[in-house]
Amino acid sequence: MKQILIAATLVLGMHAHAATEDLDGLLKKIEADISAQRLAKPAGNNALERIDTFRAQAPFDFRITPLIFKFGESYVSLANKAIDKKKYSQAQGYLDIAWQVAALTPGLEATQEKNDKLSGGKASTKKVSKKGPSAAEIKKQKALAAAAKAEKKRLDAERKKKANADKKAKANAKKKADADRKAKQEAERKRRLANEKLQKQKAQASKDKSQKQKLAKQLAEAEAEKSRLEALAKKKSQQAQKKAEKPAPVAKVAVVKKPKPAAIKLGKATPIGKGTETSSAIASYPLPQDKISNRDRGISQDLVPICKAIIDNEASIVLHANSKADYRWLTVRLTLCTRRLDPGFRLRHSYQVVESTEAFMTLHPARSTALIGNLD
Repeated sequence: MKQILIAATLVLGMHAHAATEDLDGLLKKIEADISAQRLAKPAGNNALERIDTFRAQAPFDFRITPLIFKFGESYVSLANKAIDKKKYSQAQGYLDIAWQVAALTPGLEATQEKNDKLSGGKASTKKVSKKGPSAAEIKKQKALAAAAKAEKKRLDAERKKKANADKKAKANAKKKADADRKAKQEAERKRRLANEKLQKQKAQASKDKSQKQKLAKQLAEAEAEKSRLEALAKKKSQQAQKKAEKPAPVAKVAVVKKPKPAAIKLGKATPIGKGTETSSAIASYPLPQDKISNRDRGISQDLVPICKAIIDNEASIVLHANSKADYRWLTVRLTLCTRRLDPGFRLRHSYQVVESTEAFMTLHPARSTALIGNLD
């Protein structure tokens, strides 16, 4: 029994679907008939017969109402053309059909009054009594028109509601898309900033590493120079002890490059030691004359190992320079160099002006006071 009910339900559903399809096709045919002026002829293929068929199948389907009014307007138009040709009986025939099918057609009553007036009322006497719509038919058509109007209003409200919903959904979608786009842009901006920060950190780390390596190299060179000077000082000390046992003149230190007497021009002596260094040199360093002449402050890198040796041995120095200006400039560079390595160290220096030769510097045992030639 249950299976029979299911089968019956399916059959009824199929019939309802087929009927809907038939009504849709019937509405299209009616509209085509009206457009082609197949209003009541030919038999079996006209709008009037199809309107009656549609009403019989779906008496409460209001989709037919606009086509009924369009049908009535066509007959009102035909009646007006017949009136213009003074064919009042023919015009009344058109009006009778319009009254019967679409009594509420706009302009129908005005056209009827016009035909009655021009025909003297003779054209409509029999026609109206025979084919005119009954009060019940007019009431039915009014009800159909009112229902069609209400249905149209409902459909318009639904369309408006749907349009508003679609508009709101579209606005929400746009708002979400904008928010997603902004979020994506913000994420990209943060990623870019983080990457830039990382690159800067890497560059700074590389720079710091390079500076540390450079400083380590300078310190290693200074340590090597310190070891060399210590070994040299020990050797000189041993040599001095041996010479002390023999009353012999003090020999020249092998590492000291002393200028020829004719090439040395001494500054005017000061009261302390008369401006002349009398102790033996414990080391000698050549100086880059091109950097001195060009006042190249890059010479500071060349002076670091020498300054380290000066501080480690607490040595005094003699600058053998080509001019007093070179001496003064070198003294400033050496003072800054030693202070960077040991802020408490006091540099004691003197000079000799050497002509036509490269500048050089000699280290001597520590002194309690500076021995500086007269710079005037």
